Amino acid sequence: QNNMNSIFEIAINQAKDDGLNNFLETREKFVDVLGKEEATLNEGKWKPFFAVNPEYNLENILIGMTEWNSFEGFGKTAVKLMPQEVTQNYFSSFDPLAYAILETIDGKSFDFNSIKKEGQVVEFAIRKGKTDDAFGTKRNEFFTSLESYDGFKFAREFKVYELDENGMPTLAENTQAVIIVWENGEKFQAAATPIFGSAAYQEFAALIDVQSYFASSPTK
Repeated sequence: QNNMNSIFEIAINQAKDDGLNNFLETREKFVDVLGKEEATLNEGKWKPFFAVNPEYNLENILIGMTEWNSFEGFGKTAVKLMPQEVTQNYFSSFDPLAYAILETIDGKSFDFNSIKKEGQVVEFAIRKGKTDDAFGTKRNEFFTSLESYDGFKFAREFKVYELDENGMPTLAENTQAVIIVWENGEKFQAAATPIFGSAAYQEFAALIDVQSYFASSPTK
């Protein structure tokens, strides 16, 4: 299902110490309940294999995304589910590494299933601009450069909303998320070194602070 007004919730969580099985089991039960809600359009998870932070134990980390029909639907469902035991059990099983609500920058629909295909590499990043024009010309030059690499499929960018103290999504200033998709791991690995060494990447990277970055693969 695609909805022009749909939004996307991303949660990157790390199992608490020695509690990976508990994290996975409580997550499965929570997602089962979540999937029955009318406002939930789609859901998926990704297993990271690379992160900027070398201290992360990637074996204990999962990236989850949920597509919602609207901000209103997200809010109403959260109010309903948060007090429930299944939700509290899940939330007590992990430490959050990153969390955001995403909305496409171009206002066009996003095919959620396009990032769930087995064998793909999906890069998730949230970054804050150091300058007002951080997401201008240098950003455009970098993303145009990606099109020359074998295996690059597409990139989509999103506005980032963070939850305020009342649990309301609030637009994060000068902050964007990006999802970059590659055909497979081999082509991603072959492209990664030249990309990170390129002038297009380094000039854009100088203008942003990367708050979160993971390269991942879809998982069941």
